[in-house]
Amino acid sequence: MLVLFVVSTAAVAAPARGAVTPRLPAAAISQLRTSSYAVVEDYLNPAQVQLIKNDVDALRTEGRFKVAGVGDAADNRLDDDVRRCEQCFLYPTMKHGGGGHAEGRTLLYEVLDGVRDSLQVGTSTQLDSLLTEGLYAAYPQGGFYRRHVDAFPGTPQEIRAFSYLLYFNEGWTAADGGQLRLHTDGGGEQRPPNARPSYVDVEPKAGTLAIFRSDLPHEVLDTAAPRLAVAGWFNTPPQGSSARRGLIAALGGALVVGGAVKAVGGLLGSGGGAN
Repeated sequence: MLVLFVVSTAAVAAPARGAVTPRLPAAAISQLRTSSYAVVEDYLNPAQVQLIKNDVDALRTEGRFKVAGVGDAADNRLDDDVRRCEQCFLYPTMKHGGGGHAEGRTLLYEVLDGVRDSLQVGTSTQLDSLLTEGLYAAYPQGGFYRRHVDAFPGTPQEIRAFSYLLYFNEGWTAADGGQLRLHTDGGGEQRPPNARPSYVDVEPKAGTLAIFRSDLPHEVLDTAAPRLAVAGWFNTPPQGSSARRGLIAALGGALVVGGAVKAVGGLLGSGGGAN
């Protein structure tokens, strides 16, 4: 197991309730460049965490959370051996921007826009604002998501550049489980033969932001208590305006997860790797 390097925003004045969190610290950008991942504790303050959780509560009341499946667009199914989780889609905003708690949702979108803009500037990676993906991922006690990657070369998901997670688990302790495990053994969905285990674990504490390259294998360890996060992807622009329009339309359709190739309408899978 590698030592996890965590960036703290403790030295930055906490934003007021409803204010947008400061952009990513330079140390986080540097870590992402060298290690393919970055973790920033206290990226959201307690007031912001609660405001966004108000959105989650409202969406639950509206019946917007559904059991997450696995498989491609033609074979979407429930599979408790791979993933046990409920989810509620947040993007594209043209379809999922309504309902819930308006103030909390507005804050969340602004925060994620800020993260995307910081990544674009800090890593010199062009990211398409209209192709951002994201959802609430709620794991029950006994939930998990086995090792997987979010982007594969030669598939529609290859435009996924960065995966992100924002956690909302107040009072989390190690006994609660549900850590994000980032595998650094050089493999994909499987550890390479004869390779020694190599990984870092991220504690899903409220306010913590985790960002990593979307081709980095990862998993959600078994939970001993409910676990809540926003999970999603920042995407690079596809080649050609017609492809971009098609992807935007596809993101408004059903979202599926799991497997090496995830597709929505044959174009882009938006659920695979929602941690």
